[in-house]
Amino acid sequence: MKNTIKFFGLALLSLSLVFTSCKKDDNNSTPADSSNTATVSLSTQNNVETDVWVYYSFESKSEVSGIDSSNFKTSDAWDIAFHSRHIRLNGGTSGEGMAAAYDAGVVDFDSVKEASETGYTEDTFIENALYAGNGAQGPIYQSTDMNSVFENAFTFDANTHPPTYAANMNVYVIKTRTGKYAKIQIKDYYNDKAESGYITFQYTINNEGNKTF
Repeated sequence: MKNTIKFFGLALLSLSLVFTSCKKDDNNSTPADSSNTATVSLSTQNNVETDVWVYYSFESKSEVSGIDSSNFKTSDAWDIAFHSRHIRLNGGTSGEGMAAAYDAGVVDFDSVKEASETGYTEDTFIENALYAGNGAQGPIYQSTDMNSVFENAFTFDANTHPPTYAANMNVYVIKTRTGKYAKIQIKDYYNDKAESGYITFQYTINNEGNKTF
């Protein structure tokens, strides 16, 4: 009789452990691996010409060449792109991917632990976005595809020539081209030589496909 009770007790314990494990899997609680966190300083200047963007892939962890205004909407080689103080993602009107983003605000990067279910904004075509506050002939505007969520990523002083930029240090959560989740913080608009248009950012991506960072 005692052996029977012990058997049922062990069986119940095993079922409990299996059930708990399944619940953890259902909640997608596996955090992003630390190897999927990176700080990137782009090597290509993004503000020389009004229609030149610098493209970056989370998958290859590198800048992507060979993408321009003729093919960026159909390319699956990039996730995020930078041009002057503007940012586009591979989704919405900018691409065939699933990318979209929301602004988590000025918070500590590590404090953003999980992506939201809702609240994401896709890229749209924006008319007459300010490219440079004080060009040689005055303010320069352009109409192009970009993500409006990132329009507060930098503050800029248009009274200088050239304009000066400062990163606002907001943390943004991105649904990537393939539907994974990443968080990103724009750190600087200048490289270590104080040259403008060389974006530095840090990001963490969860390649497990869940929302936990």
